[in-house]
Amino acid sequence: MLFYVCLMSFTLANAQSITVSGLVTDTQNMTLPGVNVLVEGSNNGAQTDFDGKYSITAKKGDVLVFSYLGMKTAKVTVGTSSEINVSLEEDIAGLDEIVLVGYGTAKKKDITGAVERVTLENSPIALSANTSVLQAIRGATPGINIGAQNSAGTTPSILVRGQNSINGNNDPLIVLDGIVFLGSVNDINPNDIASLDILKDASAAVVYGSRAANGVILINTKKGKTSKPVINFSTSTGFNTWQDQPDLLDRDRYLEKYIAQQNIGSIDDIVWEEEYRGVLQDEGVDTDWLDLISRNGQIQKHNVSISGRSDKVNYFMSGGYEEQEGVIIGDQFNRISVRSRLQADITDWLELGLDGSYTNSDFSGVTADVGRAFQIAPIGYPYRYDGQPFNTSSNTSTDLERYPTANNVPNPLWGGTDGTQENFDKRNYFRLAANAVVKIPWVKGLKYTLNYTLSQQNRSVDQFQYEDYFIALPSENTPYFDRYSQQSIQANLSQANGSNSRYTDRNYVIDNIISYSNTFGEHNIDATLVATRDYRVNDLSTVSGTDFAALGNTTLGVKGVPFATTVTNSYSLAERSNVGYLGRLSYGYAGKYNLTGSVRRDGASVFGADRRFGTFWSVGGAWTVSEENFLKDNSVLNYLKINASYGLNGNQGLDPYETLSPVSAGQPGNIRYSFGDDPSVSQFGISQSGLGNLELGWEETTSLNLGVHTAFLNNRIFFDADVYFSQTRDQIFNRVIPTTSGFSSILASLGQVDNRGVELTLRTENINTEEFKWTSTLTYWNNRNKIVTLYGDDIDGDGIEDDDISNSLFIGKSLGAQYGYEYIGVVQESDTQYIADNGAQPGDPMFRDLDGEPGITGDDRKILGYNVPNFRMGFSNTFTYKNFSLYMLINGTFGGGSENYFIGANPRSNSFQNRFDFNDIENGDWWTPENQSTTNLRPDFNDSRYSGYQSRGFVRVQNVNLSYGFDQDILTRLNLGIRSLDLYISADNPLIFTNWFGGGDPEKGIAALNGTFPVMSAYTFGVNLSF
Repeated sequence: MLFYVCLMSFTLANAQSITVSGLVTDTQNMTLPGVNVLVEGSNNGAQTDFDGKYSITAKKGDVLVFSYLGMKTAKVTVGTSSEINVSLEEDIAGLDEIVLVGYGTAKKKDITGAVERVTLENSPIALSANTSVLQAIRGATPGINIGAQNSAGTTPSILVRGQNSINGNNDPLIVLDGIVFLGSVNDINPNDIASLDILKDASAAVVYGSRAANGVILINTKKGKTSKPVINFSTSTGFNTWQDQPDLLDRDRYLEKYIAQQNIGSIDDIVWEEEYRGVLQDEGVDTDWLDLISRNGQIQKHNVSISGRSDKVNYFMSGGYEEQEGVIIGDQFNRISVRSRLQADITDWLELGLDGSYTNSDFSGVTADVGRAFQIAPIGYPYRYDGQPFNTSSNTSTDLERYPTANNVPNPLWGGTDGTQENFDKRNYFRLAANAVVKIPWVKGLKYTLNYTLSQQNRSVDQFQYEDYFIALPSENTPYFDRYSQQSIQANLSQANGSNSRYTDRNYVIDNIISYSNTFGEHNIDATLVATRDYRVNDLSTVSGTDFAALGNTTLGVKGVPFATTVTNSYSLAERSNVGYLGRLSYGYAGKYNLTGSVRRDGASVFGADRRFGTFWSVGGAWTVSEENFLKDNSVLNYLKINASYGLNGNQGLDPYETLSPVSAGQPGNIRYSFGDDPSVSQFGISQSGLGNLELGWEETTSLNLGVHTAFLNNRIFFDADVYFSQTRDQIFNRVIPTTSGFSSILASLGQVDNRGVELTLRTENINTEEFKWTSTLTYWNNRNKIVTLYGDDIDGDGIEDDDISNSLFIGKSLGAQYGYEYIGVVQESDTQYIADNGAQPGDPMFRDLDGEPGITGDDRKILGYNVPNFRMGFSNTFTYKNFSLYMLINGTFGGGSENYFIGANPRSNSFQNRFDFNDIENGDWWTPENQSTTNLRPDFNDSRYSGYQSRGFVRVQNVNLSYGFDQDILTRLNLGIRSLDLYISADNPLIFTNWFGGGDPEKGIAALNGTFPVMSAYTFGVNLSF
């Protein structure tokens, strides 16, 4: 009996409920408020408080389910312990994640349009050394083409789903925290950004109207997350270097090539030997000019923030400093930024918010000339030691220190390092955004939001060119420049010049938003009404001064411009305003079916009075097939959604006053009129300088998007596919008109460009164990465009619209056509007929004869290719082992090509000294009468028809970073209040694989020698710390 009593007592004790409590955090050890905690199979639930703590009653053996928006659901079985702490991981699918959709939010799984989210907060993407958030996401998402950052602090170019407008603006609209942002993306500290939502189709973008025809990028900044204040500090340091520095000819190989050229040309080789070669070789002159102007540019970034929240207040404050040097001497950038964001629930029905930010950027510096470094021969001294000018016989105003090789190619260091020039470029940006949300208490889900934003950018640019041609370079005992010899100053004061420019750009945006959201059983309704207006005014004033002989010195530099002998002033002002009215209605049923419709009426002041308003609209629908009974319990296919959208949007495509007829006035335009009998007596007046067109209207784009989104194998594999088609009509062109009008051209609304494309994304969770995790993302996208119509001209009367060959625009073909002569080989001495027909010489390039007529003429040109790639791909992998995490992003373009200046424009110069000194031919294997079997051209050929067309395809390692996060146990033992501590090393742009010759960026199709800054690789080490 006693045995049964003991057994019953034991059984009852084990069946008793216990109170389980604990803490829920993310992988960065940040507490998560609002996490749902539920005993599986029951209605017993709880929720974490603002500190991430929870408490729930459960029995041993019960399963606790922890679920949170944007995180993977976690399940833990209750044991004997009453404390269970849980760390939730980010859900790579994010189907229940809330994304921004323009003047509102929606769950990702309910969206009917094409919206792509990129998360930066606590993401390896955020560890890159880039100064722009756009550069950080380069290659990470399909359909978004972002150019390379070539110089320090610059904002890269960006295209969403290709080029819609031939001459107009193709930039997407930027929206910051729900409000249209009219500044530069460079004015936003990347460390303040939590995520980006990219709206790519009409259904998603039309809510922003006329400026959203090229897509919308919604930037969502960080907020407070926990009730206790959290201090985050991050710092990194590193350097920039050349990604692929071209190989230039050294002295001996340059002279070898020069002599080979002279043997064929008109200058006797013996003269060259006597005057230059022997002397230079004896003195050992061998200057690597490119290496001389290059450096490892320093990088440093420091950011600190404090954030938190309570049941009534959410706050985030931050400050940052960033400094970046480019790889070319003088290319530099630094930025100071501060930001404060506060949101408060004043009452149950009133919420107020204030967001202020300030950015100060400095681009000052005179940069050494990249193009000259490629062009100048390696046989000149970069510096002189006697400090005396040397006049050549060909140009008495030049000297060897500005023209070291006496061939009128300036010293690349001139101006950039010797103090002869000053350039100060400073910018500051201020933005203040205020909002009020009024919740109507007697109607559930109804609220009114007022947004008001004021922003202003100020820019000051001061430039000065000191007295020219007399720089005394350092001697062996005096390593510093001595520029101010009195004789030189007095002789050259008249050549000094400078300017002071001041630019201001002010913007005002006001939004009135009424929104309603409610659920009735299985029916969900969201309705939004918006009235928005923005006003923008910018002005530019410039003072220019030349000739400081009367002043007697230039010691004031940029501050002395107003004291010049000749001073001119200019001023310009431009205003523009936009107004928009929007209505949007979304309906969802049973989590399966979603419909969205939007109508927007836009007005823009840049158009004529009768063409200012346009009406734009979109419709979209989505069917979540996996919620149907026949798929709901499928063990393989976990999620399937099909969506489609169609709509019409507009693009302004004009600057203020472009519809009006411009005039030139008075002295600046040199407009004078004579009155009376004496023509020498005249007065200043005005004259019409162009022809306006008040009938210019909106560029209109209709687009169709079809999408399929799936998840397989317990949400381990996700596959998304989108197909889109668009037509952009009424392109704004400069159209040629009869000269009898008094003008050569007029802006007109003409033409149509079609775009189509495919975007594919495959995300996989390859391995997920307690110690090792591996996830991958593979993206593919292509875009094809076609010119359907241009000007409507048919000059030859053949019934087919004419192409615009001069601008490489061809009906039925893609934009970016590369039009020219097809190179087929080297002219040999045996090609007597070709030589006779074309006046060619052996060793020249040979071109294909397409028209069958003697001689190569303009009729033998063809489309060689297009600078638009066939497709693009990106591939990222994240490997996590215990506390280590390795991330790698690779992207590439395949197909497409363009002229390469290294092998195209270079040989068009008829002066060998003005060609570029790159190592184009290995071992001197040029065509010569003694070496006719080579496939290389002769060293002195000069033919402007030779384009050097080359493939622009490449595969680039975009980013690699390795991070280590310290265990919480270690941080706790330190007793310093540290929540998390991460160390990382990162490499941006470390490798590229391409056939593009000569350096530069194959994405842009530009070689470094034409003055474009080189693509940089960046290597950094950083620390992220939170308290």
